[in-house]
Amino acid sequence: MARSADNHENKKKELLKVAEKLFLDKGYEQTSIDDILKESGISKGGFYHYFKSKDEVLSESINNIIEESIEYLMPTVEDNRLDALEKFKLFMRKKSEFQSTKIEYATLLASILQSDVAQYKYSLAMSQKMVEPFAKIIDQGAKEGVFHVDYPHETADILIRTVTSVVQSTSYEEYLHDERKHRQYLLSLRNLIARTLGISPEEFSLYDEEAKK
Repeated sequence: MARSADNHENKKKELLKVAEKLFLDKGYEQTSIDDILKESGISKGGFYHYFKSKDEVLSESINNIIEESIEYLMPTVEDNRLDALEKFKLFMRKKSEFQSTKIEYATLLASILQSDVAQYKYSLAMSQKMVEPFAKIIDQGAKEGVFHVDYPHETADILIRTVTSVVQSTSYEEYLHDERKHRQYLLSLRNLIARTLGISPEEFSLYDEEAKK
């Protein structure tokens, strides 16, 4: 029984990988279920055994991307040896590290978020999964007197939505591939986050400025 469940999940992941590559190469809207069937070699019945629709494939893809980032960040959130500011600095640095080593991930994200449906699903999934861990750090910081916010959860929600909305920017491709614009964007974002939390921008980094001077 366990082996059968494992095989089901493995096959589902293989099919998802094929679909993600097509989304990346052709764009989400331009990729059809027939394209996925042709590339994967699976039958239409086989496809519907794993997914109800292309939209469900997209939802699974978005969830996997977010889950991977959460898994990378949670050890920092749950580290009881760190005070809130230390957690915050490490959280932001690790988030930046994760994204900088996932250029294909970022490109895929830009691709799948071209549709309004995808943008809604991504924003909803990110809110459900990323806000709570970030809110824990902000809440800890408010209690320690480091962050000057009245409503940690709402503040975390606003900041997460601000960060994730960059993929909807007409300049997103430039932020990804133009070093100067990438740096300017991250420095601007750092200032916004710092002002929201009531700390100095010098307290943390989203970018290794010294290494790039």
